Amino acid sequence: MRIAHISDLHFGRISYEHVVEDLIQSIIDYRCDLVLVTGDLTQRARKSEFIQANQFFQNLPIPHLVVPGNHDVHAWWHRPDLRVFNPLRRYKKMISPELEPYILADNIAALGLNTAHGLTIKSGRCTARHQARIREFFSNRSPDTLKILATHHPLDLSLFYSNSDVAHGGYNLLATAATYGVHVICAGHWHIALTSSDQIAGKDMLFSYAGTACSDRWRAPHMGLNSWNSLEKTEHGVITRIHGYNPETHLFEQMKLHSATVELIFTHD
Repeated sequence: MRIAHISDLHFGRISYEHVVEDLIQSIIDYRCDLVLVTGDLTQRARKSEFIQANQFFQNLPIPHLVVPGNHDVHAWWHRPDLRVFNPLRRYKKMISPELEPYILADNIAALGLNTAHGLTIKSGRCTARHQARIREFFSNRSPDTLKILATHHPLDLSLFYSNSDVAHGGYNLLATAATYGVHVICAGHWHIALTSSDQIAGKDMLFSYAGTACSDRWRAPHMGLNSWNSLEKTEHGVITRIHGYNPETHLFEQMKLHSATVELIFTHD
């Protein structure tokens, strides 16, 4: 089982002329079985940007799970009433009405949660309802099921950048995920590609943070880099790879290899 984790496409701010087509082809060529998309499909939640995002998913011939990001909520200056009371109206109409999607396939249980809301500029929020959803979805899965949680906003700062934005209540959600045996946390928002493993509440967990897949909204230390992460389930664990875009060759090339374990005590290379 191979999974593509992509994030922060930001239609409306595409970086290179052919990068979107090259992204789809790269995922196909890598023979991914599933695509996880962790939000910020658009730059300003404009209708034209959602049309492009919708077309992207129509051209992606692989099952996919998608959650919204903070850039997918209505802009304050356009319709402040919608920003407060129905911030994801366009997303639900043009991408999916389901904000907490899930996929069950081949001993994979993947759940998406919506951390984006309208009462902030960019921050995310995790709630008690999210924790209940984790308990409901991940309880009583078979021992050989790989459990994945996907959110737009990262849930904790301690592993990486102390000045980066995370979801309010994120660590509580992370602890709940560990309690119910979640192995992999996928998130975006930072526009930085990272993979690592750590212990949360005494449980080994793998973290996949995807960079911006096809926009020019790069951030240091990955200025100029579009990328996506792959997760490959093996009988011993999960191998993660970062695939970086070369606009001259039109290829997303493997940059760095990590292997980690979830529950089976994965180790780093």
